[in-house]
Amino acid sequence: MSQEWKMIRKSLQLLFCIGSVWCAASQEAGAADKITDLDASIARGGRLYSDWMIELDARPPEKLHQGFVGEGSSQKVISESWRCVSCHGWDYKGANSLPGIRGKVGAVPSEIVTILKDQTHGYQDYLEPDDLLDLARFISLGMVDMDQMVERGTGKAKAYGLAQRPFFETVCAMCHGAEGQSLPGVSLGHFAIQQPYLTLHSIFNGHPGAVMPSLRAFEEAKLIELLAYMQTLPESASLVSIVRGGRLYDNWFMETGRDVPEGLHPAYPTQMEVEVKPKQTWLCRECHGWDYRGKDGAYAKGKHFTGIKGIADKKGADVREVMAILKDDTHGYGALLGRDDLLDLANFVREGQLDMDVYIDSTTKKAKGNYQEHAKFYPTICGNCHGPKGRAIRTMGALGHVANEDPWKALHKILNGHPAEEMPAWRSLDEETIKDLMGYIQALPKKKRS
Repeated sequence: MSQEWKMIRKSLQLLFCIGSVWCAASQEAGAADKITDLDASIARGGRLYSDWMIELDARPPEKLHQGFVGEGSSQKVISESWRCVSCHGWDYKGANSLPGIRGKVGAVPSEIVTILKDQTHGYQDYLEPDDLLDLARFISLGMVDMDQMVERGTGKAKAYGLAQRPFFETVCAMCHGAEGQSLPGVSLGHFAIQQPYLTLHSIFNGHPGAVMPSLRAFEEAKLIELLAYMQTLPESASLVSIVRGGRLYDNWFMETGRDVPEGLHPAYPTQMEVEVKPKQTWLCRECHGWDYRGKDGAYAKGKHFTGIKGIADKKGADVREVMAILKDDTHGYGALLGRDDLLDLANFVREGQLDMDVYIDSTTKKAKGNYQEHAKFYPTICGNCHGPKGRAIRTMGALGHVANEDPWKALHKILNGHPAEEMPAWRSLDEETIKDLMGYIQALPKKKRS
């Protein structure tokens, strides 16, 4: 064999080796891509199972789903009837007297696609082939056994509740907040307790049409522990949010440092003689009152009367509903307050209103308490700033005068603090202590020193 041929052969061998390595690497990368694509497909299928209309930003069908068992003809009912979960449940074992789909675990996805397109389901008119395949893959490969993760009777996660606190506080809290309260209308604590299967489904697959990621790549044990931690979070809005909302209700531009629009608030009655400064008409309490009853409460007469109803009927309302009202054309706070401000204010409206008749006699304006029972509270706590006689702060009237002239105002500030000040909120005190504290303040001198 000539030296020249040996050189050619050696070069060919080298090229063959390089090619083999490249092919092997390509095959390995292709396999990895397929695994990654499959996981993403399964998670997307889970979101389609939850609500394909939101995930695809698609218009809901115009007629009720043929397989749905239920009543009603509204668009909301029609939309619900086309969601997979409405018939088969968040635990995949059936809902509304219809069977579950756990029996399809491990089935061939193409066979499931055929079922999704049959006369019973009829999704071929609304979902593309890729959508149907993703949904079929979720049904075949993505459903977890909820009974292995959640106690059927109690709904509690079968895991230690604090194991994933660091994970939640560094990952989930970025959107949901440290206590699970940051998204309007979503209290993760309440959600995880009342809807553990839905919560787990969302943890595994993400939320339709939202930026919430799928955590399917993590071990199942970790995700069960994450649900367990969520179930330890507060079920209601945090008191921090509620009391700040109370201060925003009191004076939002003082609390936030934001500018007040010129002139009267557009919703303020112009046919009445205005006896307050124009910027005061932009305050919630100026229309709805310190007792939250508007024209039906302490503001039924006098210079603050506007004829506007209170907000008492919004106690317990959905936070998103309240936020929408705050941003509507009547109120116009969407352009003036940030999202967190609106959320805090809505939380106050929803959960922070107390029945002031429990604390104050509406006829006599006197607190319903014996201040001598808790006489030590004011001197040791309030007296540090307001002085032993309630006359130390020169920018406000004597506390005794304020508490007697407008006891509802005084009580609101006791519960929520004063906007942009270091005054603490005493909402956590028990009912009798608050009554007695109010009574003590009403017994203070009513005039400043001359």
